[in-house]
Amino acid sequence: MNRLLMLTASAYRSKVVQITEQTFQLLFPVILLGSSAEVLQFVFLTASGYVATIFNVPQWLPFDRELSVLMGTVYHCTLGMVGLYGAYGTSYFTVKVYRRQSSPSAGLIGLLAFLMIAFQPRNGGRVAFNPPLMAEGLLVGMLVGYVCGRILIAFKNQQTNWGQMMWRLALIFALAISVNLLMSYLRRTGALSVLVISGPQPTSGHPLTFVLMMGALTELLSWIGIGGPFTASPTFTDPASIANLNHALKAGSPWNAPHLYTDTTLFHSFANFGGNGVMLALIIAILIFQNRRAAELSPSGRSFRPFLIAIML
Repeated sequence: MNRLLMLTASAYRSKVVQITEQTFQLLFPVILLGSSAEVLQFVFLTASGYVATIFNVPQWLPFDRELSVLMGTVYHCTLGMVGLYGAYGTSYFTVKVYRRQSSPSAGLIGLLAFLMIAFQPRNGGRVAFNPPLMAEGLLVGMLVGYVCGRILIAFKNQQTNWGQMMWRLALIFALAISVNLLMSYLRRTGALSVLVISGPQPTSGHPLTFVLMMGALTELLSWIGIGGPFTASPTFTDPASIANLNHALKAGSPWNAPHLYTDTTLFHSFANFGGNGVMLALIIAILIFQNRRAAELSPSGRSFRPFLIAIML
């Protein structure tokens, strides 16, 4: 335990953790504003929303559609671009922490590098960016910003001049364009399809091993913000599940279903990690492993905790 505490303390004092913490502090108002706008839009201002359905909000609230569009605009400009803000903040604070001086241009360079990576050319010359990477690529944006910041502070012992700065900018933008071209090539050749969608046919052979491997890959890539094999597959509407459902409706029983199992059903039912259930488990873990000093001082504290956990369960 002492080694773990020392390791945690040393990691907390590292510059990477300082950069991450300061970036999250910068992003907190943006994330809070976007989350609030999304809740207002889908709960209060959407016809099928929970509160809107109970209190019949669209019938008595004036300009409800305009307000819904406004909340959607706020969401897309905040949470919908969180990866972009992460790249700006990480690049800015990397230069600030290592050089101990503010450099707003460093954040702008990280932002431009992330835009170059997320850019997707469209037919007709339209400008578009990768929506999942912009909205769910916070970790990718922070990695891009950190790399940009480290390149900008390279050769710190030498006198910085415009020639060195241009070489650094050229290196950063060349790397960003190379990553964009690589992603475009993989997407065009279909090499990324295995990371985005799962096969429509049920898997044969060793299903448990397959689901464990692909499920772990899905969770890892989803955490990064890319999305994995089971991300785009709905819970119970993949072709194999629909075939089983049609058989059960026609025969009146699921007996002798054409597919004994489906990989997406196994994953979403038993392997998916996330959502309200995990948040509840986190709260329970905090209650169990919280500071026990209060329980030692108060004899009733130790008996109250299991009661609270039982209520939550």
